[in-house]
Amino acid sequence: MSQVLPLPFLFVPGHSFLHRLHPLAKLLWALCALTFAFSTRNPLLLAAFLLVGLLFIACSHAWRAYLRILLVLLPISLSLIVLQAIAPAFPQPWVPITSFGPFTIYQEGIYSGVSLLLRTWVGVTFSALLVLTTHPGDLFAALQRLGMPHEMNFMISTSIQLVPIVQREFALVLAAQRSRGMQATGFAAAVPSIVPVFAGTVERVQQLAMSLESRAFGSKGTKTSLREVRASFKDYAAGLIGLAVTVVATYLAIAYRLYLDWSGTALFAPWVSVALVLGAAVVFLAWMVSLWVFSRR
Repeated sequence: MSQVLPLPFLFVPGHSFLHRLHPLAKLLWALCALTFAFSTRNPLLLAAFLLVGLLFIACSHAWRAYLRILLVLLPISLSLIVLQAIAPAFPQPWVPITSFGPFTIYQEGIYSGVSLLLRTWVGVTFSALLVLTTHPGDLFAALQRLGMPHEMNFMISTSIQLVPIVQREFALVLAAQRSRGMQATGFAAAVPSIVPVFAGTVERVQQLAMSLESRAFGSKGTKTSLREVRASFKDYAAGLIGLAVTVVATYLAIAYRLYLDWSGTALFAPWVSVALVLGAAVVFLAWMVSLWVFSRR
């Protein structure tokens, strides 16, 4: 089923330090990483933040789920390198590195493509760290203690929890199709499955609405939660350390923007640039062809 509709954004149970860390501290890390990622184009700084995120993923033992995210993200993000290499998002004139068939690979394009790729991966890595190591109920309780409106908090938590439910519904429908000798692999199998899954989801939402009404969901008063999340000293320290590191790094990236701008410096040799663009194009085209093949099965 994961080959038909990959749904990698699921909580991975564990007992690591990151699993025990308060959800708001991890949420602050994700917001800080996104802020820093879009404050600089320097590949070295972005690669350093990405390495920190990968170390956190390794410590949380969530590699399998994270790699599933990359399998979906990698072909799309690699297309940024191809597009930027031949049409840089920089003011002209551009410095050509080498020619590749009818195209010219520019130095600013390689720089911009690598920077955009690292920006995307930094944001996704820290966001995935939050989702993969945080139970939806813990995030709900933490946001509630922060003062978020109960209705909005419930919408966020319910949306996250519905992902594995819909995935299980697709698995059941595909199993029923397989038992009847129908196509049960590829994207073509997902098309006839949409109607029963959509109908089941609507029915489940109606039952949820009646359940909420019977429990006076819209009534006033203090709301309680089954899961209680309390912040300790290490949670505050972790959040403040992440915030301090991001503030310092962002300030340096903005204050020394001219020194950290390497767009006028060749990042790679000409043959490395050609191999990078060609490899990115091949991976992206192979991904598109595989989608087309699966859709025709």
